[in-house]
Amino acid sequence: MKSIKLPMSMDQLEAYFKKHLGQGIHDLRREEIKKGIKRKPMKLIWFTVDRKYFRKAVMLVSQIHIPHLSVTSGSDRGDFVELIYHFAVNYGHPGDEVSVNIKVHLPKDDLTIPTITDMVPGAITTEREKQEFLGITVKGIPDSRRLWLDENFPRDRYPWRWDETGMESMSRYVHDESEASNPPTAKNPRRGGDKDE
Repeated sequence: MKSIKLPMSMDQLEAYFKKHLGQGIHDLRREEIKKGIKRKPMKLIWFTVDRKYFRKAVMLVSQIHIPHLSVTSGSDRGDFVELIYHFAVNYGHPGDEVSVNIKVHLPKDDLTIPTITDMVPGAITTEREKQEFLGITVKGIPDSRRLWLDENFPRDRYPWRWDETGMESMSRYVHDESEASNPPTAKNPRRGGDKDE
């Protein structure tokens, strides 16, 4: 692949992913939204890839520039779990940064995805998180230890799954009981360790 000249425009990025992913890319859409006090535009590209094209999509992002993975979000969508890998490209080119959001759908009867830590070492944290909260199996993950949940938390329960049952009995309110029955309001907010007067 020839050298890529940065920054890449939205048109160039769209053509690049369509060319290299072909039939494996679906539902590509672009948007530009105004964010912050100064209403600066934020550019985003969203697309879904078939699972077998997932690593290729990440490799394509990696070939644009040193990949910057912001986070991976995940949600239970009923029959499948959707993962969205949020990358930034044109990083370091103010005003030209683009958020590239790669979606991949994992059917509930095969919740597996390959690791991307060989291309994006920092992905280890978000991969471990998705394993313990959504029940995903990340194939080839170099460290599969729990990250957030206590070791005593059942291994077959996944807090971010809508089809999970019995979570209520494992939940606990860590604050004072009177505080739980009298939640903060805009008129009576609680701050730090302050006592209500």
